[in-house]
Amino acid sequence: MLRPLLGDADRAAVLERLESAAHVEMARFRELNALVRGVEPLSAHREEFAWVVAALRARAAR
Repeated sequence: MLRPLLGDADRAAVLERLESAAHVEMARFRELNALVRGVEPLSAHREEFAWVVAALRARAAR
């Protein structure tokens, strides 16, 4: 199910990147940084990628 989305990418590397991008403090920093710069903050997409993170964690646990 993940192959169409990720291709042959290293699953552990993708999981690490998604987890770091979805980190609550980092997401808040990006939001505040955008506000200081006077631009609209980008969505963190945490909800949209939650299933991808769960699938990668399950696969890594095997």
